[in-house]
Amino acid sequence: MKSLLLKGGRLLDPGSGVDGLLDVRLCDGAVEEIGPHLSADGATILDVKGLLVVPGLIDVHLHLMNGLGAFGADPDVFGVGSGVTTVVDAGSTGHSLLPVFRRHIAEPAKSRVLAYVNLSTLGSVAGAGYSTLADPRLIDEERIEQVVEANRDMIVGVKVMATGAALGAEGLKPLRRARRLGDNLRLPLLVHIGESWGKGAQPPAIGEVLACLQPGDIITHMFTVHPGGLLNPNGRLWPEVCEARDSGVLFDVGHGLHNLNFDVARRVLDQGLKPDGVSTDGHRLNRPGPVYDLPTTMAKLMALGFSLSQVVEMATVNAARLLRRSDEMGSIRAGRPAEISVLRLEERAWEAVDSQKGTLTARQALTPVFAIRNGTVYEPLSSERYL
Repeated sequence: MKSLLLKGGRLLDPGSGVDGLLDVRLCDGAVEEIGPHLSADGATILDVKGLLVVPGLIDVHLHLMNGLGAFGADPDVFGVGSGVTTVVDAGSTGHSLLPVFRRHIAEPAKSRVLAYVNLSTLGSVAGAGYSTLADPRLIDEERIEQVVEANRDMIVGVKVMATGAALGAEGLKPLRRARRLGDNLRLPLLVHIGESWGKGAQPPAIGEVLACLQPGDIITHMFTVHPGGLLNPNGRLWPEVCEARDSGVLFDVGHGLHNLNFDVARRVLDQGLKPDGVSTDGHRLNRPGPVYDLPTTMAKLMALGFSLSQVVEMATVNAARLLRRSDEMGSIRAGRPAEISVLRLEERAWEAVDSQKGTLTARQALTPVFAIRNGTVYEPLSSERYL
């Protein structure tokens, strides 16, 4: 038996209502015992005094088809190499490439890799600024259903680009087709908003987009400054946004290269709309900045007024609920697989940068120390590692 004992750390597990100085014993890749002052009993001791021990962090929006185009990153760079145990690809592949993604990206990864299947057969092959949904033939519900049924252990939903560039003359028809598909498959939709790539393209009205969504569907890029976002020209939330929130539609940060704006975030938060999930929208182009990793994105939310417990909750138990995987991740519990992130909380001033190079003085920093998955301890990679 391979045993590890995380000793002396602050266990912060919002999903279990735990926050205190508790040890965690792991045996053969599973959580064996949680409690104060546990004895070693032959286990290898990991001294985590002064550190945070949290459930394995979950990044619910990334682009991980490594080797495909300019964006695809190695899942273990944003995953265990960033103190994160679960990473979720946000529609890099449509139905045709999903088996390739599974075999060559997800299965060899040390991180747990989940995925949204793209509504468009093209997925991200053509890039975000192209009309990937404008030709009705690029949506093949039958084949999407087939690939989902063959990969339900990995697929968590259907990704849709709700932008003028992607939809073209089809308007909202693709989104309505996605709605029916999601209903048939009993899967949520992950809907991108914010016209950040299509030059001159007109996004659909956010109210019309939200009218196609149901409880459990997810809007990503909730703090985008680009056309098609959640705010009207007067800086107020569109009424349909509040109605959607009240109905059970979920909202994700989706930082990315273009879609986290501090001024927009303040306006949205001041009007009472808070994120259900925090994610990086990480890829090769934003790993060197402004995104870096999930702990940095969490620290940016702390600079916007969230507590440590709140951002850990977003990245653990809330993320698990968003993915409909609460029975297997999001909390540290005896008998569960040992997926744990260890972080350092530092009280120091640093300059947080958003997607438009706006700055905010943050007072606390979060940095990964290591991640544990399948009984293995993974050290963080340099932020300069982006492939």
